[in-house]
Amino acid sequence: MERVEFRADNSNTRSIAAMKSIGCVVEGVLRNHMPTHGSEIRRDSIVLSILKKDWFESVKQKIKASLV
Repeated sequence: MERVEFRADNSNTRSIAAMKSIGCVVEGVLRNHMPTHGSEIRRDSIVLSILKKDWFESVKQKIKASLV
């Protein structure tokens, strides 16, 4: 596996902060990506990822340290 990708509602600041705290990198925003629940209004989705090299260089150790 070369990458792990995460997506969240662009207004969900708690989820975005959690993903960034483990080392995810923001790749961009998908505009009008998905309809909101029970509505015709569409939302933007933020895309974050962790690459294989990022995992071995820093992310893995950061997660291990937070679990101690």
